[in-house]
Amino acid sequence: MVCKDKIGMKKNLKSTALCDAENKIKGMLDEKRFIHSIAVAQTAVIIAEKYGLDKKKAELAGLLHDCARDLSGLKQQYFIKKYKIRFDSVSKKIPGLRHSFLGAYVAMEEFNVKDREVLEAIKYHTAGNASMGPIAKAVYIADYTEINRKYRSSEKIRAKIKTNISLDEMAGLVLKDKLGYLVEEGKLIHKDSVDMWNQYNHNI
Repeated sequence: MVCKDKIGMKKNLKSTALCDAENKIKGMLDEKRFIHSIAVAQTAVIIAEKYGLDKKKAELAGLLHDCARDLSGLKQQYFIKKYKIRFDSVSKKIPGLRHSFLGAYVAMEEFNVKDREVLEAIKYHTAGNASMGPIAKAVYIADYTEINRKYRSSEKIRAKIKTNISLDEMAGLVLKDKLGYLVEEGKLIHKDSVDMWNQYNHNI
């Protein structure tokens, strides 16, 4: 089965479940965010293939990573109350961080996702996390480097996919660029990002 390509890239054979998820997420996001999600899914597959990861998990996580991005305030409150979600002080002040944590619950309820690696990738795709597994790292990288991204080092890091760089090193480059921007702009930094940075510098 072939899902219709939304951004002019090569069409891929996909399972019915993945096509259904793609059709459903299209109705939950604005056009720009949907195109981004498709591109993240495609980039995550490329990264997964390079490092011998499960491509189906990477694609699904990439596709759904922003599933909570355009939720209404009322819908957000529904998930927060139902799953007793508690945000830390930084997440409370930065709406852009909350969607990733909410997204894991949205993926469970709206898309029947039960796979731990896929849910982890959705949960940590924004701030990162020191304990992220390979699929989560692939989506974390893909979210920052997909072809439509115009961050200051997105293209440079994307080019690293074709080199012998390790998955951890690539994730570290993304984190370094994110933290550099946040520091320069005087913005708050989530504890998960700090912990990931400390671990990265200890291990790499």
